[in-house]
Amino acid sequence: MFYLDNLLTDSMLNRLRHKLRYRYQVKSQEYAITRKNLIEKTMAGFGQEARETREMARLFFRLLEKKLKLNERNEPPSEEEVKAAIEQLKDIGRISVFASVSILPGGGISLIGLELLARKFGVKNFTFIPTSFRKKENI
Repeated sequence: MFYLDNLLTDSMLNRLRHKLRYRYQVKSQEYAITRKNLIEKTMAGFGQEARETREMARLFFRLLEKKLKLNERNEPPSEEEVKAAIEQLKDIGRISVFASVSILPGGGISLIGLELLARKFGVKNFTFIPTSFRKKENI
């Protein structure tokens, strides 16, 4: 009788092991599918960002071309013109942050706080305020 009980127990253990192995396999497959979908979604996001970056580069180039009047001249732009054009490109980013934060309650205080914090940590010439909103310096 004892031998029969051992066989039933071994048989039950084998079934349990088989079920556990099957569950691990199913869970592993589910995990792999979930991760694969997540990776595909992330890669699609990177692809979208790359397309948007290319489009933004085209827009910046057209803006730079217009600002420097490259179609109307034969000689290359001067260093001052290039600096002014780059500053104008920086203003595009500044105006988006400036406009977004300014419409929020306390946004102006937040901008001032961020600039003061940047200066405290030694970041020089850091500002979210576009050049058209700054005081003109008397030279």
